Amino acid sequence: MLSLEQLNMFVIAADEGSFSACARKTGKVQSAVSHGINTLEIDLNVSLFDRSTRHPTLTPAGERLYRLAKGLLIQAKELEKTAQAISQQQETRLTLAVDDGLLLPEVYDLLINVEQRFPTLEIELISLTSTDMAIDVAQGEIDLGIMFSEVEAAKQIDFCFIGHVEYVAVCHPQFPLAEHQAITTTALLPYRQIAVRGRNKRESSLLLSMASHTWWCSSYAHVLALVNRQIGWAYLPYFMVQPLIDKGLLVNMRMAFDHITWSVPVDLIYAKGANQGPVFRFITTALKQLYSQRQQRLP
Repeated sequence: MLSLEQLNMFVIAADEGSFSACARKTGKVQSAVSHGINTLEIDLNVSLFDRSTRHPTLTPAGERLYRLAKGLLIQAKELEKTAQAISQQQETRLTLAVDDGLLLPEVYDLLINVEQRFPTLEIELISLTSTDMAIDVAQGEIDLGIMFSEVEAAKQIDFCFIGHVEYVAVCHPQFPLAEHQAITTTALLPYRQIAVRGRNKRESSLLLSMASHTWWCSSYAHVLALVNRQIGWAYLPYFMVQPLIDKGLLVNMRMAFDHITWSVPVDLIYAKGANQGPVFRFITTALKQLYSQRQQRLP
């Protein structure tokens, strides 16, 4: 019967180029390595190494079986890690939904840390409007969500206020409003606004459209693309448009009713009674720190 120990010796001997090197790496005597590989050859009924030279080399059969053996060892390690994670009550998968108007670049960096800390975890990252997110979380389709604070949503799910993301009104430099000073709500009426709403055609209560003519999108990435093409103006997250403003590709509109930058509150949401395992706790703690620190860095 094949053993993982024998397969491991076979792979290491092939990688290191000798049985003696394999013995040193595994902490065994060379005779034990030779015996293990001989036994494996007998069990498989093939010669894995050509021993006619000073240093054994893989036979054609050995080269083919080497790749398979290496794959089996990788799978065995994954099996062991997954079993260990389950025994520690670690989640095996997690679905994270983020409104793309709140998807700070640092969230991706956080996911790198998650991958390193929980290598067996399966992550599903979803982009979803805030108005749709609470419903999916309440129904158990999403484990964790980052959304604009919504009073109505708080009745269906558990939530935690974690910080603010700043929004600014922007347009293309050649858009008619680009040169206007102290723009009033009345001055906005003739011009198209680009805004976001969910699949139920409901806007976020914090980012209601104010123009008489509005185009709707399901993501802020779409909004930005339309603004760049002079189709209208929009409120967009500062982190998303700052590089374009700095390069002169977008204009920060001078709104008479925005004395300071508009700061939108952000909630972390999850289903009532959700299982808060080690992955959940690690991610929520990191997200709280991320959004609170981001708030302090912004002007």
